[in-house]
Amino acid sequence: MTGREHIDAAVVIIGSGVAGALTAYRLAKDGVRNIVVLEAGPRIDRADIVRNFTKSPYGDFSYGYPNAAHAPRPDWTNEKGSGIDMAGPVVAQNEYLRVVGGTTWHWSGSTPRLHPADFRLRETYGIGMDWPFGYDTLAPFYNEAEAELGVAGDHTVDDGSPRDKYFQMPPIPLSYCDRELAKGLPGIKFFSRPVARASVPYRGRGACEGFGSCMPICPSGAQYTAAEHVARAEKLGVRVMADTRVDRIAAQGGVTHIEAARPDGSRVTVGAKIFVVAANGMETPRLLLMSAGESSPGGIANSSGQVGRNYIDHPSLVARLLMPKPVWQGRGPVTVMASHDFRDGDFRKTRPGWIISTDNRNPVPGIAASLIAQGVEPPALSAQIRDQAARAVDIAGSAEQLPDAKNGITLDWSRRDSAGQPVIRHYYSLGAYEQNGIDHMRAAFTGYAATLGAQVLNISDTFTVHHMMGMTRMGTDAGTSVTDEFGRCHDHKNLFIAGASLFPAGGCVNPTLTIAALALRSAREIARQLKT
Repeated sequence: MTGREHIDAAVVIIGSGVAGALTAYRLAKDGVRNIVVLEAGPRIDRADIVRNFTKSPYGDFSYGYPNAAHAPRPDWTNEKGSGIDMAGPVVAQNEYLRVVGGTTWHWSGSTPRLHPADFRLRETYGIGMDWPFGYDTLAPFYNEAEAELGVAGDHTVDDGSPRDKYFQMPPIPLSYCDRELAKGLPGIKFFSRPVARASVPYRGRGACEGFGSCMPICPSGAQYTAAEHVARAEKLGVRVMADTRVDRIAAQGGVTHIEAARPDGSRVTVGAKIFVVAANGMETPRLLLMSAGESSPGGIANSSGQVGRNYIDHPSLVARLLMPKPVWQGRGPVTVMASHDFRDGDFRKTRPGWIISTDNRNPVPGIAASLIAQGVEPPALSAQIRDQAARAVDIAGSAEQLPDAKNGITLDWSRRDSAGQPVIRHYYSLGAYEQNGIDHMRAAFTGYAATLGAQVLNISDTFTVHHMMGMTRMGTDAGTSVTDEFGRCHDHKNLFIAGASLFPAGGCVNPTLTIAALALRSAREIARQLKT
């Protein structure tokens, strides 16, 4: 089937993850009508995904989810390639989903706030880049985002980010393993980290049942997904079009329309007063670059040359320790306990802040693979798996990264993916600043093992945690940033960007709550602009 449909809307939003879904919902709640959300991938059902994972060999967090030819996602289990070419010295195996609800279908649920100093990194420590506003500006939207996502946490804990409202739910209880680890490291201030996971029933979600499979899928639905706000937006009249992949944004001064395609070959054009790109930290800059034309040869919204540059993530390590007694990691959610003791201080002038967390996934597959690689054979293999599974504990560290113009993406127009779009080439590297943080983490983990009387089984190589930030950053200077403080593009006043690609700096904590807060703030500005 071929053909072309034209739609006129007040607002069109590209992407239905947490940024796009919340923007649509907030606008509709504020009375904006004729909103259209375009999602490249399909709608999915939780039960289907659970079945897929139970029937399939474990690959990565995305393995049981659709990977549609018309909306391909990165697939690092595919020998033919992930769909992203890594061009730099460090491989960032980013995973994200292209489905209704986006990547919140498989995430840890962690929802900390950025630290006030994260917004004023250059002003405070003389490094990096400042946000165009401070923590206090975003604080009320953090409150709203926590209510919308349903965040459980301990309001009595000072984690460095001031708050004036309680969390919606009490904290997720620490596991036995967490409590034993905290008891053995009394010098570290551990707490139950804020999570968008129900500790008691909340807005139709049942309390967490502790499956420990939050990544790749929460079987019970206790953990938030943006599909919740998609459904709420639809009840308010928002039109959500799944399997509708945007290929181009057209502009003549302002944006005039977008061009999209469906799996059956039919085409859709959508005109609107306001356009919002909320396609995630990788696909958003890709779409802007892909929309190059005569009036914008470097891509849409790219007179600054900053689109696709300044990529930042959170370089991380995991240490697997063998405790002197059984602690039974793997009971409860994928992660509960954290510490922010090394998050901020004058040391940030020379090395990054970083956070500690416990990885509570079942360790058996990794333990078995490691022992087999060492040549351990039955019957000793079974005995050692049992022993290590009882005593192993994983401690993770994630550090901030400074923006670097050479880190980012370009497009290889000579090669196309299954959707016919140019292949992404991703250059990623770590500088001396980040390496100082990695070295500090590695030394800390070795010290913790000694204090605990534990054996270090392994400390991983550096890896990234799929927090794709920075490639369309906001700022006050149109020459060094892509958008203003509301995500409105300097070059096109009716084009907004939502998501982590707006971040001028990413701190060392998970970005989802900040994504949500920014989307809620931008939605107010979009509604105001529509009225003028």
